[in-house]
Amino acid sequence: MSEIEAFDSAGSPMHVGNIVLYSSTGTKGTVIEIISDDEGTWALVDKTNLYYKTEILKTIKTADEKEIVEKKITIEEVSEALERQKEFVPTEMDHSNVESGG
Repeated sequence: MSEIEAFDSAGSPMHVGNIVLYSSTGTKGTVIEIISDDEGTWALVDKTNLYYKTEILKTIKTADEKEIVEKKITIEEVSEALERQKEFVPTEMDHSNVESGG
């Protein structure tokens, strides 16, 4: 079976293992599969596990993505954050300038 020829938005050859950018959303990931059907050539990107048409992807050198890490916070930290936000929320509602339609 021959390898599928695929090209990115700049016309550069695309291969499994290339790091790509989907500029509409900023999604970056590694191509893990390339397939072709009647509608075009598609690349499966590892970060989203979605297929993208190869001609809308751009091959890039590095992902330069910050890793998203899980942060555990305590109930006390949440309570403190909510207390700080209360300073910016009006504590009393004023209906003096509310008019009814008529």
